[in-house]
Amino acid sequence: MSEQDEPEVGMRHLGLAPWLQTAWDLRAAGNFIGGGSGTGLLILVSLGAFRGFTSPILLVVGLGLVGLGLFSVFLEIGRPLRSINVLRGGKRSWMTREAMVAGVLFPLGAAALVFPDLVKLIWIPALAYLYCQCRIMEAAKGIPTWRSPLIMPLILSTGIAEGAGILLLLAPLVLDGAAPDWVAGTLIGAVAARLFVWMFYRRRMVAGGAPVQAAAVLVAFSAPFTLGGNVMPVMLLMAAGIMPDLALAALAAAGLTAMLGGWALKITIVTKAAHNQGFAIAHSPARGSGESGPGFKPGWREIPPK
Repeated sequence: MSEQDEPEVGMRHLGLAPWLQTAWDLRAAGNFIGGGSGTGLLILVSLGAFRGFTSPILLVVGLGLVGLGLFSVFLEIGRPLRSINVLRGGKRSWMTREAMVAGVLFPLGAAALVFPDLVKLIWIPALAYLYCQCRIMEAAKGIPTWRSPLIMPLILSTGIAEGAGILLLLAPLVLDGAAPDWVAGTLIGAVAARLFVWMFYRRRMVAGGAPVQAAAVLVAFSAPFTLGGNVMPVMLLMAAGIMPDLALAALAAAGLTAMLGGWALKITIVTKAAHNQGFAIAHSPARGSGESGPGFKPGWREIPPK
């Protein structure tokens, strides 16, 4: 089935072909954006404390981003006063576990502002929170682009890349000079990992792992994401090393492009390529004494028989 055939298929099998889900919108994407960027930043600030790197302002920024992400989910709830019920599903819900981890992350972060040595512990709940976000998306089995086993390394790597990007972006404002050299190295490694996973993820979705319409969205997004969100940050980091006079500006620009690339990735996956499974039958029912006919799966790429 080609992409050009999709509108016709949608008309022939109205209500059967996959359609774009609307339960999660930009507010839901905001949770993954704020949570991923915030925890990525907190992980780097926490691990940097072992090397003498401290910044209470960046700690507050990381906690604030996570808080904004949670607030965006709160805005999406139909009955906000019942949001406390999220804490009742710890045995089966990764969203509940995310909220429970947040109950550890925020008090620990607040305590670290008073007792700086506690910063070295923040990476633990921050990483756990980021892991919960990965599992929230992976557990949505009805959305093929979310349930892929590659979604976890993709969300993890982009979270670290976004965190490193924000650190480089804010360093001239909150630090005395540029960020430590290891931050740029972390960004290169995270961006390389994100791009590597993205290539396999996109190929898997286009090869039949997702509906045709969802795969088409990923294909259209791939080039600007690859160049603007991954190649460009690395080129800017190289420029920072070659031109010391422009290093601060180039490092900040590299961080900005890496961060925006991750945000665009999450918006695309959560709101634009989030087509559900749709309906299919294994084979057409037999009529009378005749034999059953072939099955059909509208809205999906046909795999030629071997």
